[in-house]
Amino acid sequence: MNKFPTIILFFLLHLASIFAIFPERMMVSASKGHWMPVAIIFLVELLVVRLYLKALSKFPGKTILDLCSDAAGKWGARLIVLPLLVFLFLEVVLLTYYLSVEIRTVLLPKTPTYATSAIFVALCFYGAWKGLSVMIRASMGWFILFMPFILFSMLISIGNFNVRYIFPVWDSQFSFLWRPDFYVGTVIFAGFLFLGMTPSHLRIRFGTAAALVGVIFLFALTAVYVPLLIFGQETAIHFQYPMLMASDTVDLEWVVFDWLPSFYVVSSSGLGLIKVAVLLSMLMTMLKQLYLPKAKSRWILAVVCLFLYAACQWIPNAKALDKFLYINSCLCLYSTIGFPIIVYLSTKWRRKEARA
Repeated sequence: MNKFPTIILFFLLHLASIFAIFPERMMVSASKGHWMPVAIIFLVELLVVRLYLKALSKFPGKTILDLCSDAAGKWGARLIVLPLLVFLFLEVVLLTYYLSVEIRTVLLPKTPTYATSAIFVALCFYGAWKGLSVMIRASMGWFILFMPFILFSMLISIGNFNVRYIFPVWDSQFSFLWRPDFYVGTVIFAGFLFLGMTPSHLRIRFGTAAALVGVIFLFALTAVYVPLLIFGQETAIHFQYPMLMASDTVDLEWVVFDWLPSFYVVSSSGLGLIKVAVLLSMLMTMLKQLYLPKAKSRWILAVVCLFLYAACQWIPNAKALDKFLYINSCLCLYSTIGFPIIVYLSTKWRRKEARA
């Protein structure tokens, strides 16, 4: 297998978060100059990805779990990885609930949320059970199947833009840095963590990753500015699904589904499914290698999915997501910035120890 499927999966995992919560959080965090928080987030990701890939390149036969275990021992690795485990679990819970509600709202209004979430969790369980390598290969099919719908849903509403809503374009006080919603947006960083769990022959170089981040940045800007240029700042910040509402402003009689948001929901749900499956596979591998070495992988995965389903039922309503998103943003900063730095420093320490 070549590295092209890994490139595609890297791209799709970022898009899954962009089309879930990213536009809403960026518009809430910034009242003007919305491109600024988006640009800062992606610049930080470039720096972190560089450290992450540099650390992995020094020990090509090792995963991030091996590097942590070699540097800090088994118990040290467990302590280092524990916040990452909690982050991954909360992330799959929030994403599963968010997408289940979206599917129910648009496609299955008469179906209870517990039924849509059960189907979604079952599909993710199957994908994670097949393993990360299978998901990497499946990303090609996902890309071909869903990307045309994504592009169509994003670009078809251009005719409804009001360019005046783009101003002002500069926030001299960088006020978004003091708002928690800005840090919630860093959840998109989770799209590169899987690289530390892949075989060395499938890992991509930093130059390739940087080019991908640049393309993803353009998609992120589009996802923020499409609803912003249609509704304006004062209206768009009140939407839970701003991109969905933006696609609803277009009325095309020749569209197969006769309601354009269906294209968007099907596509974003497909992206969310592959992301949840990948994160579940990472969770299962971490639990198996560090915490439950004697347990069978399939039973670990089954228990995690049961907890995932139960947690989705425990969330009372969509408004309660905000509280959990703010909590998860703290874990996200550790998992996507602090953890890669720890991995990088552990490789530096190991190389010094080897020279000694």
